Amino acid sequence: MKRNIQITTLLVLLLVLFSGCEKFLEEKSDKSLSVPTTVEDFQSMLYNYAYLSNDFVSAGEVSSDDYYLMDADFNSLTYESDRRLYTWQPDYVTRPYSSAGDEWYNCYRAINTCNSILKGLEDNNLTGAKADNIKGQALVFRAARFMDGVQVWAPAYNRQTADADLGMVLRLDPDMNIPSIRSSVQQTYDLIINDLTQAIPLLPNEPSNKALPTIAAAHGLLARTYLYMGEYGKASQNAQDALRFTNAQVIDFNELEPNTDFPIPATNYASEEIILWSTLLTAHPLRQAIARIEPTLYNLYAEGDLRKVIYFRQNADDSYSFKGTHVGYFALMNSLTPAEMLLTIAECDARLGNLSNASKALNQLMIKRLKINDYTPYSFTDNQEALQIILGERRKELVMRGLRWPDIKRLNRDGHDIPLSRMVNGQTITLPPNDLRYAIAISENVIEIGRIQQNSR
Repeated sequence: MKRNIQITTLLVLLLVLFSGCEKFLEEKSDKSLSVPTTVEDFQSMLYNYAYLSNDFVSAGEVSSDDYYLMDADFNSLTYESDRRLYTWQPDYVTRPYSSAGDEWYNCYRAINTCNSILKGLEDNNLTGAKADNIKGQALVFRAARFMDGVQVWAPAYNRQTADADLGMVLRLDPDMNIPSIRSSVQQTYDLIINDLTQAIPLLPNEPSNKALPTIAAAHGLLARTYLYMGEYGKASQNAQDALRFTNAQVIDFNELEPNTDFPIPATNYASEEIILWSTLLTAHPLRQAIARIEPTLYNLYAEGDLRKVIYFRQNADDSYSFKGTHVGYFALMNSLTPAEMLLTIAECDARLGNLSNASKALNQLMIKRLKINDYTPYSFTDNQEALQIILGERRKELVMRGLRWPDIKRLNRDGHDIPLSRMVNGQTITLPPNDLRYAIAISENVIEIGRIQQNSR
């Protein structure tokens, strides 16, 4: 009971730390307060899924082209900031903190929890296999949050400009008195890679549940990181390592019943496809009741593609909504999956000219996604054709996962010229490729209180 009280006390302090209260920020910490000191205490902090596994940044998904809003639904959104985010406005796109929708706060609340665990392990001289495992988990969670944030609040990684482009505030200590300064995109990616690489030898092969990191999860996040960086050889290798260390499997959609609310089965809130479970903040524009799938996206699925009936349901007005969640209820996830890893291998090997490996990885996925009579294995002879097909399958497989926004950014960086367009109240609104608004504005409250630099406009 005493430990539970200690943990609760610390978590309350963490909440206040990032609440934006200037008066509290000016006060010194009370060193006499009880804090976690044992391995069991710190492991208990890692079980706080509400902080560590939920509410990943959804601003990118809100801004992406997976869905659209009817005018009536757009006009009825509670917050003006949601309307501004949906229409790619340059500023004031963050909900007020009181709405529990301040995504910068959610991101750094998780980071601060990880920093408190890491510092607690060090301050209490905790060693051994259990302490190492806890350290590895905290490093993975911290890296995941920095990776999540840099995709939304920074430009796409560009090796020519990454040293100068503004990245995340790299807070590595729970001390609230340390000033917040934005690091570069390169420094942010370097930290992510260092955290994940350091975590790998500390982690177990198998998770106690899908929400806790493993060796496979660390490799999977490294694969995602290197893909965004354009380091295709490293991305492919880490994706292969993730598959080698996980017991998660691609579900055969031929075995599912499509005419149900959530066809993908989930046990303990996560399907067998999950390598590491995490969910997006379900912002108001993304609610199942109003977010309609873009017709151009829905029409990409052939009739024999089972994702067309597993992922989507038809509405009374003949529009379509998303139901392809892997968690047994409506929640949008950005979880690591074997399917994502196979697509990463396929894309990277196609870019590197390893067409046999690329087709093998893609076929491992497609045989589980197409009706048996409609499945014909891919065999590639042309790099560009292979890449086009693989990117098309990535688009269809990873819909509503929070991954489309960083994909658009990196593909436009490489010359794919993907424009975004919305029709809102009779007005066409566009976002050109590589526009500065792809680095979404940080909350103006954060800019003012933290005295950090806003993204360029």
